[in-house]
Amino acid sequence: MRIVWLGRGLAATVVAAGLLLALPLHAQAHARILAVLPAPSSTVTGPQSQVLLRYNEPVDRSLFRLTVEGDQGSALAGPPAFQDDETIVARLKPTAAGVLLVTWVAVGLDAHPVVGQYYFAVRTPQTAAALQSDISQAARRVGSFESGGGAAGLTGLIEAARSVEIVLLYAVLGIVLLGALLWRSRPVLATAAGPPLPAGRAWRALLVAGAASAVLMPVLLWLNAERLSELLIGVGTSRIVASSIGALWGVKALLWLGLVGVVMLIVRRGRDARALDRLPVVLAVLALALAGAFVAGTHVGTGSASPEWLYIPMMMSHILLTAFWAGGLLALLVVVFPGGDAAQIWAAVSRFSRVMTVTAGVLVATGLIILVRLLSNLNALWCTGYGVVAGFKVTGVALALIFGLVNNRMVAAHRREQELPEAARRGRRAGPTVLSLRRVVIAEAVLLLGVLVLAAVLGETQLPPLFNGRALPGDVQNVVEPGLFGSGCQ
Repeated sequence: MRIVWLGRGLAATVVAAGLLLALPLHAQAHARILAVLPAPSSTVTGPQSQVLLRYNEPVDRSLFRLTVEGDQGSALAGPPAFQDDETIVARLKPTAAGVLLVTWVAVGLDAHPVVGQYYFAVRTPQTAAALQSDISQAARRVGSFESGGGAAGLTGLIEAARSVEIVLLYAVLGIVLLGALLWRSRPVLATAAGPPLPAGRAWRALLVAGAASAVLMPVLLWLNAERLSELLIGVGTSRIVASSIGALWGVKALLWLGLVGVVMLIVRRGRDARALDRLPVVLAVLALALAGAFVAGTHVGTGSASPEWLYIPMMMSHILLTAFWAGGLLALLVVVFPGGDAAQIWAAVSRFSRVMTVTAGVLVATGLIILVRLLSNLNALWCTGYGVVAGFKVTGVALALIFGLVNNRMVAAHRREQELPEAARRGRRAGPTVLSLRRVVIAEAVLLLGVLVLAAVLGETQLPPLFNGRALPGDVQNVVEPGLFGSGCQ
């Protein structure tokens, strides 16, 4: 049986990997500037023929905008031309001289707009006299080098919707992964040999989460389209739907509908043992593909960290391990505890705790590596909006680990008590109860739900810039906040 189960799991993983390769992973989220020419705050001798921007990862070509403005007007550059997915060139008009302000809007696969701005000066005989004064004025009025775009109200709604998306996704992954873990001990996603009540609750939870997520995908796409429409004049919803952003959300919606369909088939064919042998594997494939689609719309860009061949699988593993932890706790609370079978509850929590004891270290290690790779330096951990939110997320995980340790001690105490002979138990103080265990699991789950909400906020928080050129006057790179608890970031 174990060999058959492992074979099916391997097959599910291979098929899921194929689906992930078919996803539009060529463009990723939150593109960050690596280089610009001419350099920020520099002065070049005219005439200057072009402006060049290079990003750390691909940006959506159809939604990219770049403008160059100066004393001669606000349309001093031609349409931006892509040399490749990361490098953009805009030809300057021959008359472009003096202080020029370059502004761009870049959109990643998660539909998060990144607005950037800098200036440089083109010296000509006609502009040389007034150039220094113009540069001083530009230094005072230029915006931040790089920042997130969009109205605060829309961004708040998107963060709330992403929080729901993450919680639903992790709940589904947790139920599926917990069911696979406990398959042989008859608990959650049991076959015809398993108890019907917990399995029935599991299917209902999957149906509700899948249907809610399928409805949420177009809502999220519409919210992002509204935010982009504020920044990109003339770009309507149809244009965004036809872009790589719309393609990703379309894939997500189809995967969620497919998951709902598979669960409905499992429920209808509950007495067909052969169907129940095959359909859970399909369900696992869809769950893994949904995790891959989620990774495609996060900070996992082809240039966000390197080496890419190691970083992306590590991020995928981190997502799955987090889902098993947070989603597994939700599955225990929604599926296992309501059954009221104390023996089954202790068995399920015991096996879950044993696996989490092994994987928690891997989860924390991969999370810290990913955080360090996404932050440009450790100073950004408390001096940038992204770093501050990430710091609270790390704190939440640390507190959840403490509750996890308490959980493990309770399970170990219960196991020792059960191993004692009946005579030895008499007169002894009763060990931990199912009620106390449930309270600890609830506390741990609440902490992790808070971490998932912070993860959604991180998805809408601008990453610290990676720019390695000259810093703008008055704008120190990676120092965009006053500092956590007044620590100071000057």
